This record gives sequence, structure tokens and C-alpha cells, in this order.
Amino acid sequence: MNIANIITIVRLLFTPFIIWLILSSYYKTSFIFFILSGLSDAIDGFIAKKFNQITVLGSYLDPLADKILIVSSILVLGFIGIIPSWLLILIVSRDLAILGAVIISWLMESDLKIEPIFSSKINTFLQILYICLILLNLSNFINFSTLGSLIIPYFSYIIGFFTSLSWSIYLVLWLKNIGIIPTSENHEN
Repeated sequence: MNIANIITIVRLLFTPFIIWLILSSYYKTSFIFFILSGLSDAIDGFIAKKFNQITVLGSYLDPLADKILIVSSILVLGFIGIIPSWLLILIVSRDLAILGAVIISWLMESDLKIEPIFSSKINTFLQILYICLILLNLSNFINFSTLGSLIIPYFSYIIGFFTSLSWSIYLVLWLKNIGIIPTSENHEN
């Protein structure tokens, strides 16, 4: 177990605490811990690359910790009525579809390579930023009325677009992987 993986595990353990803070309306504290979780994601990635601590465990744990934090936060913010239901359904459906594709590929004994694509990285960053903006707005750290009335609602559509884009790209990649859509390699044979 290296330092990068320990930081990732701590981030994973922060998630239930952050969710409890949100449900308990401790928005300032949840905002602070959510920011710390986001920073820990950057720090563990930096440490893993800089000090050659990239491991197979870390390659699974890091995106899992991100997904658990994001989806849990989105679910609870949707539950308390802060996030529009259409966006909640879109985000959770995408992640469940990707999980389903992984399970089906495993059952089909397909050689599925799980690597984040660029649009997915943008999507993850935007979702984290979106949750941060919502928690910042709820925390009343700043009195910026357009944050809740204008910025966050429009940002919901941006998140919806990138979630749909990422989902579509993953779907095409998966369909190519299992042979439903031919690839250029298939045409050469």
C-alpha cells in the first residue's frame, strides 16, 4: 500500500461523511470536505505519477472513489430537490449503463479495456465543479444571487450535454468492443 492509494482510500471514506453532512444541512462543512476530496484526487494522482506509485489497485480505486463521491452527492442533492430530476436520472443512468456494459463484457469474456476517454474526464471535472457550486450556493459562504438563480440552472444543461456525449461515445466504443459495430481492424481481415 503506497501513499497515493492511502489518499484515495481516505477520499473514499470521506464520502459517507459528506453525504451525511449534506443530508443534515451542514452545507458549509460539506462544501469544505467536498473540496478536500477533490484536492485529494489531484494530490493522489500527482503523487502516483511523480513518485512512480501507479498501481493496478490505484487504477481501479481512483475512478471508483470519484464515481462513488459524485453519484452519491448527485443522488442526495436530487433527493433534497436541489438537482433537477432529469439530470439526476441522466447521470445515474449513464453510470449504470457503463457498469452494465462492463458486466456484460465480462460475462461474454470480451477483452474490454476500461480507460477514461477525454469527454469522460471533462464530464467528471464538470460534475465535481457543479456539485461544488451547488454546495457553495447552499453554504452561503458568499452572497452571489446569480449563482443559484442563473449559473447553476444553466450549468445543469452543460452537465446534461457532456453526460450524454460521454455516454454516447462509451456506447459506440463498447459496441465496437463486442463486435456489433465493425472496426477498421475488422474490415482489414
